[in-house]
Amino acid sequence: MKRLVFLFLILSLSGCAVNPVTGKQDFVVLSEEQEIQMGREYNAQILRQYQIYEDEKIQNYVQSIGESLAKKSHRPNLIYRFTVLDSPEINAFALPGGYIYINRGLMAYMSSEEELAAVLGHEIGHVTARHSVRQYSQAQLMGVLSAAIEINSGRTAGDLANLASGALLSGYGREMELEADDLGAQYIYQDGYSPQGMYDVLAVLKDQEIYSKKVAKQRGIEPRNYHGVFASHPSNDKRLQEILDNVSQNFVKGTNKSKSNYLAMIEGMVFGDSQQAGVTRGNEFFHGPLNLYLSSPENWEIINNANSLVFKAPFGEATLQVTLEDLNFVESPEEYLKRFVRNTTDEEVLMIDGLSGFTAKTYRSGRTTRMAVIFKDDKAYQFIAYLKDRDGDFSSYDLQFMNIIKSLRSLTEKELKYSQPLRIKTYKVRQGETYESIASTSSITLNAEDQLRLLNGDYPDKELAVGRVIKIVD
Repeated sequence: MKRLVFLFLILSLSGCAVNPVTGKQDFVVLSEEQEIQMGREYNAQILRQYQIYEDEKIQNYVQSIGESLAKKSHRPNLIYRFTVLDSPEINAFALPGGYIYINRGLMAYMSSEEELAAVLGHEIGHVTARHSVRQYSQAQLMGVLSAAIEINSGRTAGDLANLASGALLSGYGREMELEADDLGAQYIYQDGYSPQGMYDVLAVLKDQEIYSKKVAKQRGIEPRNYHGVFASHPSNDKRLQEILDNVSQNFVKGTNKSKSNYLAMIEGMVFGDSQQAGVTRGNEFFHGPLNLYLSSPENWEIINNANSLVFKAPFGEATLQVTLEDLNFVESPEEYLKRFVRNTTDEEVLMIDGLSGFTAKTYRSGRTTRMAVIFKDDKAYQFIAYLKDRDGDFSSYDLQFMNIIKSLRSLTEKELKYSQPLRIKTYKVRQGETYESIASTSSITLNAEDQLRLLNGDYPDKELAVGRVIKIVD
């Protein structure tokens, strides 16, 4: 206990540094060199987890905008690296030391370079204010305090390290997010953009949050939160408006940026799933690299997650999840499944498109579950299906579960083209066209009209003007 108290005193007395933004003393336990080293190590982890979007033109474009903003920041001495990730998720984030990432999924929903600059400026703000380092330091301090309180509980130093490192990517509170908005608005304004760009991109994120509530209801899950600051629309947030007004009144605007054609820049960008992840089209799933086809019942949704493929009945009443594992033993599908599951019923040996498999029902975690495995090449495709309501009528969905399982097969030569990803395209609106009419022929599989409105900043009910150039998906 004495050692822990001593460590606490050392951290409290020595862990202070001048904040590059405010000029005030902050409690931190990392030097700038340690901050950069931490960012370097986490960057390596990120690049192992995510694919870089393979478009040199887009990567150079984002890097050039980010570098120009960084020169206006409070830490222009850092070398900033801006990376576009090949992910459909609507997200951007920063690591310590100047490593900043933006997903192509977020870029698709922005409509101007000014909005892109606002996102990058916001993330630069997190770096310049050392938000992640401050969170890490606070987590270290809380870890020491917790260890002092729970010294007899068996908590180890490794546990504390995990607690602290988890703070880096856990998001920020309202004060830090608003500070990043403020700093980002300053940087883009001094670089020649309008502070309105910050408002516009926050409005994009708020619209996505509102839309996510609709999707969450359809899926029977909790909705996403995309910024974590605004309870209502940013247009109603007085503090944000004060921040933006303060920037335009107290800072010198840089030379106006030439109006680059952002829509032309992202023309052809992948939308939604990538080819490597497999592509969903309507109620069908095509995976070129795995030479794999699956389909769902007509009114179900197919959700392509990073490590699984999920089939959802309306309102999430029933779920079937597909995962993939390497085969490591010479055994039958029945032997494979029964290594993991006991007390099975309704067993059936499967032969699907020349592929061997096995399925059975079991009772696990208080609910009836349909499980199956199909061998294809040196892989085992694992299926787990269950109802949202533990006491629901399983038989009412079991036939649909089996139809999904038995739909697995190789792609035909004609279907290989459907494994190509959807892409963003520009389109000029014609007389009489509406979002509804354009959505009726769209390749977007879920809520096409809503998605097109979100892509063009017109959610939920703005109308189209003849001659306007918008984004569509093909």
